[in-house]
Amino acid sequence: MRLADDAYTIMIFRGVAANPLRISVPRRVVKGGIVAIAVLIVVQVWGVAHYVAQMEQGDELAALRQEMSRSKGVSDTIADMKQRMLATQELSQKLQAMFGLEFEPTQSMGSNGQGGDEVPHEEALDGEPEQGMGEMVSGTAAGSGVMPPHMQPSQAAAIRKDVAWLDLQTLRQQRIFDRLEEVAGQRFDRWDATPSIWPVKGSVTSKFGPRISPFTGKKTFHFGVDIGARTRAKVLAPAKGNVVVAAYDVRMGNFIRLGHGHGIETTYGHLDEKLVQRGQKVKRGDVIGLVGNTGKFSTGPHLHYQVAVNDKIVDPLQYILD
Repeated sequence: MRLADDAYTIMIFRGVAANPLRISVPRRVVKGGIVAIAVLIVVQVWGVAHYVAQMEQGDELAALRQEMSRSKGVSDTIADMKQRMLATQELSQKLQAMFGLEFEPTQSMGSNGQGGDEVPHEEALDGEPEQGMGEMVSGTAAGSGVMPPHMQPSQAAAIRKDVAWLDLQTLRQQRIFDRLEEVAGQRFDRWDATPSIWPVKGSVTSKFGPRISPFTGKKTFHFGVDIGARTRAKVLAPAKGNVVVAAYDVRMGNFIRLGHGHGIETTYGHLDEKLVQRGQKVKRGDVIGLVGNTGKFSTGPHLHYQVAVNDKIVDPLQYILD
């Protein structure tokens, strides 16, 4: 027998008295077993590796889906911001028109550039386009009209372009609104300083302009309006301003003059009492004095109300809106 060469002998000792048990295993069986075990190990390792790879791909897919979801959220937010910016541009144009400002040119989201290959219109109608046209669209799906992926801008690039546009438009709108705020402030200050209410409630007893003097009977020019009212009726400031004069005059009696800025001054004559002092600030509706009959040129209780703009006396009724 060639057991030594063709087989492996396994001896099992069962005790001191018993003969050992001999088991012969052919060498080819041992080799086949080793190969089988090796194949099994390889298969198991490949299975584990495949499982791990699948898990990693699943994780990558989940991360990709999450990233795409975030990108879609960012795209939607930017689209909403663009719509809001367009609405803001429309509003700012209306405000510029209201305040008489020159429009700043609006930059659109796209460009106005034109180009590309072309053929005469007749050739395009009569037959196939030139070879260059066919080469230009090669690589697209037949009849699909869809640009190949390498010709489409990436989503990230589109987002960067939109953000740059929004940044530019934000700076532009900030500049416009700063200008609008400045002009509005000037307008509001002017409106606040323009006399616009009756300084006292009553009837007009003598208008601005030519009249027959109640003192001489001759034709004269009246530089204000006389408003008849009861004695000690409250006289109101028709706009904000400063008291520039609070004194007594032989002809006007007790009188007050307010400076409102922007070249506007108002005068109140024949007062029974002055309730403000020189240098005092007042606002529209403040009580500054009481109706009286003081001074040489007064025939009864009334208020002489006078308005001057840039040192030119004008009709006060033009400034009364209430």
